[in-house]
Amino acid sequence: MKTTLIILNYKDSGRTLSLLNKVRGYSVLDNIVVVDNASGDGSYERLKQEEDGKVSVIERAENGGYSAGNNSGALYALKHFRPDILFFANPDVFFTEDTAEEMVKALDRNPGFASVAPLVRQGYNVWDLPGFPGVLMSLFLILFNLDKKRIRSGLEGSDKEFTEAGVVEGSFFAVDAGKFKEVQGFDERTFLYSEEIIIARRFRAHGYKTGVLTRCRYDHLHSASIKKIYRSSKAAAFHHFRDSFRIYNKYYLKTNAIEDRIFDICWGLGYAERVVYDLIMSIREA
Repeated sequence: MKTTLIILNYKDSGRTLSLLNKVRGYSVLDNIVVVDNASGDGSYERLKQEEDGKVSVIERAENGGYSAGNNSGALYALKHFRPDILFFANPDVFFTEDTAEEMVKALDRNPGFASVAPLVRQGYNVWDLPGFPGVLMSLFLILFNLDKKRIRSGLEGSDKEFTEAGVVEGSFFAVDAGKFKEVQGFDERTFLYSEEIIIARRFRAHGYKTGVLTRCRYDHLHSASIKKIYRSSKAAAFHHFRDSFRIYNKYYLKTNAIEDRIFDICWGLGYAERVVYDLIMSIREA
């Protein structure tokens, strides 16, 4: 099984280099493609120096967000390396070679599955594929995290090492390259947030499942790259959350005008919750 790892960088070359240097020696990874998402801060030039026979560094002309950036890396990999499996990783993660090998084995042995992820050590990275009520719940920090905690508890208590999940977080996961190409990759109408939900729904529409390895783990410094841009504010990046879920609602859930209005009201309440959260955190840090 040939594999390629895609690492998407945006003004975070330090963490990208750190991850690259940790995993470039993994034999399970045949190639690594680093995509600079039009950082404009010298990241591309620094990263370009790391190119060798295994590592390729490409630059986008504009920052199209998570979906467009990772699609660029995937298209480059499919054209030049023809991998069977694509790994996607944020710069703020770390995974062992053993974990990556288990992910490859899971996709190889389970042809009905299109994607797989291990469980994250910090927080939660698995949740249900949402319908409209699930979208509304995801707008609220406390409710959504309680639900993800419930799901994680069930997975950790499972006697299955590999099982079906609804959605796995986009910070680190692997996909069957052929199935990824079949569903036309990530939806580039989204800039930030909901990318993993949409691709999980695209996979399901084609009859494929999303899986999780309940005994494997990876580390994620949650949203470190996002926080670097938005100065640790949950509220600041939440506008992208609204815009992406409007796309999900319209094109995948086919919501009506009343549902769209309900969503906008709940988004406003969720935004207020995050403003209060940011205020509390700033007071604690003062």
